[in-house]
Amino acid sequence: MSVAEIVESLRGYRGVSRKQGVSELAKKLLRAPGGNVFANFGEDAAAIEFYDRILLLAADGIMEDLITANPYWAGYCSVLVNVNDVAAMGGMPLALVDIVSCAEGPVRDSLADGMRAASDKFGVPIVGGHLHPDTSYAALDVAVLGETDRAHLVTSSGAVPGNAVVLAIDMDGLFTPGIPYSWDTTSTKDSDEVRRCLASMHAVAPMLSAGKDISNPGSLGTIGMLLEASGAGGRVDIGSIPRPDGVELMQWLKAYQGCGFVVTCEPANADSVIGEFTRRGLTATVCGVVVEGQKLVVELDGDTAELFDFSNDTLGCRHPQRI
Repeated sequence: MSVAEIVESLRGYRGVSRKQGVSELAKKLLRAPGGNVFANFGEDAAAIEFYDRILLLAADGIMEDLITANPYWAGYCSVLVNVNDVAAMGGMPLALVDIVSCAEGPVRDSLADGMRAASDKFGVPIVGGHLHPDTSYAALDVAVLGETDRAHLVTSSGAVPGNAVVLAIDMDGLFTPGIPYSWDTTSTKDSDEVRRCLASMHAVAPMLSAGKDISNPGSLGTIGMLLEASGAGGRVDIGSIPRPDGVELMQWLKAYQGCGFVVTCEPANADSVIGEFTRRGLTATVCGVVVEGQKLVVELDGDTAELFDFSNDTLGCRHPQRI
């Protein structure tokens, strides 16, 4: 594929386009961080100072078509996405609560089985929630509480021009049958291995300027989210993005990673960051650089194209004070 075709496909990808309405809602609901709130909008979790700790609070809803296609996997992913959000902030997840909206007993059972399996896998207890047993639809929403400290807090908004862009991905996985962009790296591994990978962001946090977990918009979309939150631009070499043998490029660029992170750091720290990710089972590489401006430009085999211009585009990560 040409780089222009890649850009066209990514800009039309649902994982990217569905983020565009977030900013308008945030303007109505959220205030700029202040007081004991270090960070909120544009981050993977809100960061709230509590004595000598930083509490991390996040929530996520599961897409309806995933619940329809595979309710067990939807339940599993409802935990996965939340623990990844806390990990991306340099934290450790403490507990989860859920809201299940579903009238069909067998679907509820499958959702619960998936949630429990992931809760056990990641060692994060589900401590409460709410059930709507009489809805005309099936929906699942989960919130997580985590913690970290100032030295290990990673935000999405700290990238500055000159920083290296590093992608770290668990390559040992497979796509979930029937869910073409779900790269599963956790369900078949033991808990110790999964938790070791998840804790990699806490280990590298003091060396980072910014970070996010690779989520629904895929690797390039997540880089874009980080840059938008930071008010910066970037240049990324698509050919430098780690990719398993035999996996088609566009499927990989759009994949939700079971364990994958985008981080930025001073170039002098890049080798140390990559080394720590590697020791914990992830494949990591420098794939780009943060630049002045508001554009994310991508390159492949010498050709370049503009993927996002955040003076016009949004992935829902522009801070309220800049909306």
